[in-house]
Amino acid sequence: MDRRETDNIQEGIYAVFLFEPQENRVTLSLNQGVGNLKRDVGTKAAREQLKSTARDVRKQIEIQGFSAEQIEFPHASQRNTLYGPGTIYYKRYSLANFPNDKIIKRDISSIVSAYRDFVIEPNGQPTVYQVPLNTGDGAVRTNYQRTIIEGVTRNQIESIVDLPSSREEFIVWGNREDEPANEGDYLLFADRDGRDGGEYTRLAKITHATVLDGDTAAAFTDAVGWGEVTDDIFPHVMFLSPVYEADLDRESFWGTIGFKGWPNDTYSAINFDRSEGNFFEEYDSVREFIQAIKGPRLFPETTRPVYDWIDAACDDVRMKLSQSDSSGSWATKRIGEAVIEDWSHALSGFQSSGSVSPATGSTFDQIRAVYENLRPELEAKADDLAIGTLDGLSPPQVLFLGAVRNIQDDNDVSGGVLDQPRLNSILNEAYSTDGTTINPSENGSHTISTVLSEGSPTVYKFTAPPDYWLTAVEYGSVSFRRDQRDQWNDVQAGDVVLFHSREKPSTDEFADQQNGLIGAGVFGETSVKQTSWWWDEYRGNEEFPLVATFDRMFLTGDFEKLDLSRAVEAKYQRNSVARINDELSALTENCLSLSEANERCRRVGGTAFPAQGMFGTFRTDAGDVDYDRPVALVEAMSDDLTEVPAVNIHKPFSGALVDNSAEILDGLYFPDQQGREILEQIETALSAGKHILLTGPPGTGKTEIAERVSAHLARNHPYLFSGYEMTTATADWSTFDTVGGYMPNESDDSGENLSFNPGIVLNRLKRTNSGVQSNELTIIDELNRADIDKAFGQLFTLLSGQSVQLPYTVDGREVELTTYDDVSGIPDPNQYVVPNSWRIFATMNAYDKTSLYEMSYAFMRRFAFVRVPAPTIDDSTEKRKDPATDLVHNYAEAWDIQASQREVDVVGKVWRKANSAVKERSIGPAIIEDVLEYVSQHPEDRLGHHLTQATISYIFPQLEGVPKRKTIVQEIQKVPDIDQDLLAQAAQEMLQIPITEDA
Repeated sequence: MDRRETDNIQEGIYAVFLFEPQENRVTLSLNQGVGNLKRDVGTKAAREQLKSTARDVRKQIEIQGFSAEQIEFPHASQRNTLYGPGTIYYKRYSLANFPNDKIIKRDISSIVSAYRDFVIEPNGQPTVYQVPLNTGDGAVRTNYQRTIIEGVTRNQIESIVDLPSSREEFIVWGNREDEPANEGDYLLFADRDGRDGGEYTRLAKITHATVLDGDTAAAFTDAVGWGEVTDDIFPHVMFLSPVYEADLDRESFWGTIGFKGWPNDTYSAINFDRSEGNFFEEYDSVREFIQAIKGPRLFPETTRPVYDWIDAACDDVRMKLSQSDSSGSWATKRIGEAVIEDWSHALSGFQSSGSVSPATGSTFDQIRAVYENLRPELEAKADDLAIGTLDGLSPPQVLFLGAVRNIQDDNDVSGGVLDQPRLNSILNEAYSTDGTTINPSENGSHTISTVLSEGSPTVYKFTAPPDYWLTAVEYGSVSFRRDQRDQWNDVQAGDVVLFHSREKPSTDEFADQQNGLIGAGVFGETSVKQTSWWWDEYRGNEEFPLVATFDRMFLTGDFEKLDLSRAVEAKYQRNSVARINDELSALTENCLSLSEANERCRRVGGTAFPAQGMFGTFRTDAGDVDYDRPVALVEAMSDDLTEVPAVNIHKPFSGALVDNSAEILDGLYFPDQQGREILEQIETALSAGKHILLTGPPGTGKTEIAERVSAHLARNHPYLFSGYEMTTATADWSTFDTVGGYMPNESDDSGENLSFNPGIVLNRLKRTNSGVQSNELTIIDELNRADIDKAFGQLFTLLSGQSVQLPYTVDGREVELTTYDDVSGIPDPNQYVVPNSWRIFATMNAYDKTSLYEMSYAFMRRFAFVRVPAPTIDDSTEKRKDPATDLVHNYAEAWDIQASQREVDVVGKVWRKANSAVKERSIGPAIIEDVLEYVSQHPEDRLGHHLTQATISYIFPQLEGVPKRKTIVQEIQKVPDIDQDLLAQAAQEMLQIPITEDA
């Protein structure tokens, strides 16, 4: 077995199907065994090694159509957590839309082929055996005529041996070797004329080789006619396909290889690396040599198929290219993926007899020019591969069409596909350039069109009653029932959805509305909600717990008239049916009617808008993502589409952190339920409308908690929060950093014109690329390092719940910092609106008294102070076991650090001494994690030295400026394993404190 090939699932690399029943999907992956590695080096080190191996393997092989990244498993507890880091390539299949057998077989073939490429020895090349045949009428020449030139039929041999294919005719050769040749090796036949004369005549690839037992070999020899001219039996049988004429000049080849004459036998492996030759100066590899000497194909015969439809043609082109030595990459090399992406954009919306813009016409000129330049090569390759015809397209045209289409499919290129009517029209210039066509690369006037043309998203439509869409806009989301989990799982961030509103609302009490398309969105994350949002959940006993939120949202209606502060049920309870009807009319205003949508879809795609069902996908007849119809629909709505906030600025936070403490604090350790208590304080403060200030000793996890809580809020309440951003305060901060100020206009080369540039806080409230309202939680680390009164300025007023104007202008209007209560609809460019749920998470090192500014009471009263203490370590000397040992052990398990009992014990002693030396002066577990990690990575026989080095590297920096730092160092010096001299020297240099024996 090859050195890279594994024989068990606990180690090495192999192709594997991973089943995920919770998500109703299956993943085909090239992955790594994890069991033995985890046992040998531990989980943390194994994870990094798996990632490194995956990166290295990806550099050696490539699998088209597969993702080259780590798999994410939502249900990590039910999946080995190392499978993700170990992933090399993968492709996922939803059980709801599971592909057909042809696609599955193709994908399995792709991953197995790539695996074979990996497990062979590096730079492995096929062996080429030369078979020189003496001229004349000898036995070997006769047998060559019978089974190489004429071939044998299935009837002659099918009762004797298992045949490698269903073909009716075979080319076979045999000899008396006792080891079979390898599949993929080659035979190079030659007419030998004496010692030095003759020429090479045929090249044949070995597709199957076997060594037959005596009786079977005798029967086979007789069946193919070899026994008629010789008494020899040939047990080594090779099936050959394809067979080519050999285009090789013997004399020049012998000079290159360093040959002196023909070998003495008729089955001799060619040594291409002879010292007398210079073969590898002429050729990069044996494979390149084989490709160069191939002449016309002689077997199988190049009969021309007639394809019934384009998919059959593309599949045949794919198969024949992959079977050739070009390995299917010929078209990519000759044309290029980037060029085909440009072509695809130009083809979007193109009708074969329609009109195009000048820019699109220029791209079509390029397609035509590339085809003409490649025509001689296409004709030769089409003959060699026996490419057929399709609807009047010649074999070279079919090869060109199939190659381009396969690259589009393999790389999920967005835009229009190349088909036979379009190719005919382009090659014959059967289109006009007087008008324009619906084309994202040309018109591209809308953001959604750009998303469709530049990426490769799946495109959905969502159909629902008009009152459903009122709630969907309120929460920036669409929803799914539990039995629709498969469809919900299929939704990926970046996918596009078109909003279709039906005529009939959910209840007859609401008025009928226009039936049509009212907008579009780009999906963000998916989540699960716990409360009722939609009318049917309040009134129809329905449940829609599965939610897909929008990252961006666009509407044709009048957003200014929608009241998003109250749910539809609350409006109804206040007898506001008339108000609801007004909002429904505003929402469906300017919609693209269903009849017009159907007309535009048929014009560009041949089929109508998929109006039936709640959730559907735009697909072509071949099952691929259809971009032509969605682009046409978006462009039809573009004049009326307005981007609206995907977050609701009016709704308060009303979630639970404590109930999700296991998720938020995963991998962290807090003794005595301390973590839950901290989350409970944060949850209470958020619900009360307070900002959060986490305070405590260094290393207690303040920043980590702030980031984890912010990530949890953004992930589980996406209709409130669009993300979070972290920054670190400095002594240089001013209102320019936090609020903003004038800067030179980037579009003005002179730099004389100034424009308002928002600061750290204001940038969290509005997207810089679109100006649309956002709501990013703000994390400010080490807050008290800044002069708060100077840095926050006008933000004090805003944090107290009042709007304020700034001394800057945007478009001639003063910049306004506005509360959510003081604005309705879409904020103006000069307005920065603070949502009801927006919060600042700040951290403060309670011991850092150097370069810190006192915070005013006016500032502090806007924050809830949440203390994150260091764990209490009993300093009693009466106990037989150091009380810090168990504590460090518990932390080590949470950190996944593989440390010995002695290492845990000595690190615990250092921690206890550091935290007990001075009252109310402690360091947190994060610093001890660094110390333990350092110590555990070094040999235990020098534990004292490495413990001292870790103490100097990680604990000493926390003591700078501490008045009683000398006392702390002296206590640490008492730990038996500490190198006292080394510690004293470092204390003198780093902390400027002398540690003497009588100090």
